[in-house]
Amino acid sequence: MSQNTTTKVKICGNTNAEDALIAAEAGADAIGVINVADTRRYIDLENAKAIFDALPVFVSKVVVVTLGNAPTGAACDKIKSIEDTGADCIQLHGDESVELVADLRACMESSTRIIKKIGVSGDKEKCLENALAYEDVVDAILLDTAVISGRTGEMGGTGKQHDWSISKEIVEHVKKPVILAGGLNPDNVARAIALVKPYAVDVSSGVERELRKKDAVKVKRFIEAAKSENRE
Repeated sequence: MSQNTTTKVKICGNTNAEDALIAAEAGADAIGVINVADTRRYIDLENAKAIFDALPVFVSKVVVVTLGNAPTGAACDKIKSIEDTGADCIQLHGDESVELVADLRACMESSTRIIKKIGVSGDKEKCLENALAYEDVVDAILLDTAVISGRTGEMGGTGKQHDWSISKEIVEHVKKPVILAGGLNPDNVARAIALVKPYAVDVSSGVERELRKKDAVKVKRFIEAAKSENRE
């Protein structure tokens, strides 16, 4: 689904305010932090709030979390603690069921948006079916490269690309905005946008200098490349 001609950009996996500000000043539309224990870019919610407080107005703030099949009450408590950071969006990156996401919607502040990750593998029909199943209970769908379960620290930010033709088909069928992630970098993002035509693109490891540290030059190049490739 295309709502405008300029692709939005989310820089994710930020671990400090300096990197987040570099991305914001370079033109990022959204800044993401990862609050998933035992992952390589994890930060706690106190640090997430400090990063968000440092950002200028009109930059969206996203917390990535996995809730799996947590009881609704516990999941709602977690969501409320995330909302207390000032987050505009909560990105559910686990195996949350459609039913749980609907329950979370009911307990969330009306202004907080929900993004749901869909893992893209080689099964086109299954990927499309999964995306369509969530579109009525979320504000956006994020397509990330599916990761083999059991690989510690790889719930995202792996730098691995998936079949963009599958993502293209999902964009064409899903009514909600679709965010493309997985293996994007300054050298391939324009090509990905030209093919998939997503509402937004999301990058983490593709603009790092080293693990947990962004590269200012790569961040700037990525944003410039993404925004120069307008969607039709």
